Amino acid sequence: MKNKIQELRKERKVTQSELADAVDVTRQTIISLENGKYNASLILAHKIAQYFQLQIEEIFIFDLEEENI
Repeated sequence: MKNKIQELRKERKVTQSELADAVDVTRQTIISLENGKYNASLILAHKIAQYFQLQIEEIFIFDLEEENI
């Protein structure tokens, strides 16, 4: 699943550590999300969306073909 976390974070001048602290995960989790190595749980996706004051769908891009659905 693709996401816009890195783009949003850089636009708002937020470090990976600051975002990680705000959503109660490790910096490594943010790195993995940004690199597409990890898909966020629904709860984490919701926390990230709340942090950026956006809808989940505005941050996380679900591709049916990519997910083999």
